[in-house]
Amino acid sequence: MIYEFGVRIDENSRSAVEDQIIRARRLYNDLVAQIRAVVAEMNSYVLNNSGGRAQTLHAEVEALDNEFDSARARNDESAMKSIAETRWSRSRELHSALTETRKHLKGELQSRFLARIGKNSACDTYHVRSEAVASGLGWATANAVLESALQAFRKSIQQGRGPRFSIGADKVQDTLTLQFPSAGGVLAKALLEGKHRELALLPTNGCGRRKYGEFRFRLGAATANTYATGTWQYHRPLPEGAQIVVARLVRRKIGKDYKWAVQLMVRLPEPVFIVTEARKPLASVHFGWATDVEGRRVAAIADSADPHAARLVCLPRQVEETLKRVAALQSERDTSRDGIIPLVKAIEANEDWGDDVLVELAALRKLPVHHVAISRLHRLCRMLREAQALPEWLDVWRKEDRIRWQSVAHMARHARNTRRDYYRDLAADLVRRYDAIVLEPLELADTLRKIDENTGERGKFGRKARSGLMVAALYELESAIRWSATKARSAVLELIGKTANCCAVCGGQVRAADEDHQLLRCLDCGADLDRKKNGAAMAWQVCLAQREDAVRDFWIERRAAHEKQRATKAERLVRMTEGRRQARGGNAAKPR
Repeated sequence: MIYEFGVRIDENSRSAVEDQIIRARRLYNDLVAQIRAVVAEMNSYVLNNSGGRAQTLHAEVEALDNEFDSARARNDESAMKSIAETRWSRSRELHSALTETRKHLKGELQSRFLARIGKNSACDTYHVRSEAVASGLGWATANAVLESALQAFRKSIQQGRGPRFSIGADKVQDTLTLQFPSAGGVLAKALLEGKHRELALLPTNGCGRRKYGEFRFRLGAATANTYATGTWQYHRPLPEGAQIVVARLVRRKIGKDYKWAVQLMVRLPEPVFIVTEARKPLASVHFGWATDVEGRRVAAIADSADPHAARLVCLPRQVEETLKRVAALQSERDTSRDGIIPLVKAIEANEDWGDDVLVELAALRKLPVHHVAISRLHRLCRMLREAQALPEWLDVWRKEDRIRWQSVAHMARHARNTRRDYYRDLAADLVRRYDAIVLEPLELADTLRKIDENTGERGKFGRKARSGLMVAALYELESAIRWSATKARSAVLELIGKTANCCAVCGGQVRAADEDHQLLRCLDCGADLDRKKNGAAMAWQVCLAQREDAVRDFWIERRAAHEKQRATKAERLVRMTEGRRQARGGNAAKPR
């Protein structure tokens, strides 16, 4: 479990913390650069061994990509469709040729390229990580950054490319890490008594909502003897006998401000279950994001076959209202940006301002108005101010936009936190009441696409539907249910199928009513049904007959996955121990 406590960093240690954050960011981009270089070499090697036809197709696809981007910039839908059709056929043929080559060269690609990316001491990426540690970055933070870069690599390599670089101006959260691997972690009692040299959390004023204490968090190498110090809010007691496995110092950017927190990964001495009473056997959850006068309906929950007995779950109105105000403020920022750009482009450059300012102004003049990021304008303002050449009208815009930016950031964070807490409370209540929960897995990636890259056509849903989906954040609700179910030992079953297309009363066909698409009318029995309630009731009916078998299979699979994970961990530990023994020249004893 993760325990988080708010902290305030002392001014005298803030520069050391920021230095570690800069080093961590630099390490991530260095790792990405190394990975991208290896992936580029591998792709080039595969292409060179795929024959002339594949190389010709590769050049054609690249040219079509540029044409498609130009057509999208012009909003030329007919051209996008035409280009997409040609590109799709060429891409399929190229993909087939490259796939055959990769299969033929699988072993060679693994040994020559992929083996250079990983966490082993022989990997290029590990060497980059080791250099960062030698230069002063904490080893646990370096490990976390390496794992993050490898995770990005595993996702990006599925598309045959390397991960993207991280842009510091776009990052909203940075993390410094401490690991306590020995004996399963450090006792929480030792941290609270200040007996650990790397981390101390002293509850000098007790525990409570407004109780504060002192904290100390080690930065960099232990020999550097550098610490982040400050105060922490001890609002929630740590469990008796708990062990701390990992500690993180987190910096979150909210508007122009930073908020700090300490996160503790806590291993409890005994499992804690939140179930205190008898539970019903089954509930089904049907997701959606339609809105009506009552608010945005994000789900329906049914625990019987009667669709009229199902209950609707509506997002609190203040969440959507706040997000609408955020969107309106952001629109004001965009409009203000559009009005200021022509004036910025008209600024007459002076060579005395420096090359950086001249290059930035030249780059801005080439970009369309809607392609200029507001953060880029703020960076230009900072550069002009340092050159003592910031016009008064641009400084006025900067101050006004900064106020809007701060309002947008804080309001959006408040709305997201309210939504998150609401979903977590809903999920906790759900798993307290039911042994098993049926979910229809969300497949929303295609829904969010404005343009289908394969066909060049616009997506199924319009702008309003996509914005409503972003407000609902259904993945957050699904994640909350799955996490709460894990803690309460409730089985989570998945149902694939369109449950809203049949009448839950008689099993007949239904169609949407003309006056309301969220209202279904049965063509056989004439019943009027809410779309979400009907879907939840149908899912419950489908799963009820096979509930016992499905729950048993769920726990068998969960247990098998856990055993596999333990075996993999033990095997990895044996390999690491053997590698260290060999590195020391075989003098150490072999693991038993």
